[in-house]
Amino acid sequence: MGYVNYNINSLTEHDQLIELGVINKTESKRVRKLFENIKNEKFKFGLNHGDISLKNTIISDEGQVSLLDWGSAQVSVVPHEDINEIWKCQMLGGGPTSQELSAFLEGYGLKEEDLTNMKPFMLLRAFDNVRWAFDQSPDLIEAYAKFARRVVEMTLD
Repeated sequence: MGYVNYNINSLTEHDQLIELGVINKTESKRVRKLFENIKNEKFKFGLNHGDISLKNTIISDEGQVSLLDWGSAQVSVVPHEDINEIWKCQMLGGGPTSQELSAFLEGYGLKEEDLTNMKPFMLLRAFDNVRWAFDQSPDLIEAYAKFARRVVEMTLD
């Protein structure tokens, strides 16, 4: 919960994300409400692959898909973290296609409309990456801020 609270408490009038143009003051208030709602959700935690892509899959003759190369795996919210990675790849132009995303969601027992509830989690991750870059890797601020802005537009539409 500290991760969520940190990002909520950072949403002030003097937030560096406002200065960067990631959000404006009105959007900041809307985002605060989304993040407050995250605190009320019950999440499942599990192992997320961290690098889902076709190069990390083998498909048997029977159509069984196996994921390889679990070197980037981490424990996080399931399936949110892997779906965030898929969205990120889509937003950066690296696929998957809508049909491939639908197949992935079907494997989780989800539908496209279930993704709406996951968007605030992606926004939280995007904001947290920018805030991390402020302190740890200033050379990444611009790229992370640009991506976070795209996530804001996707989430607040």
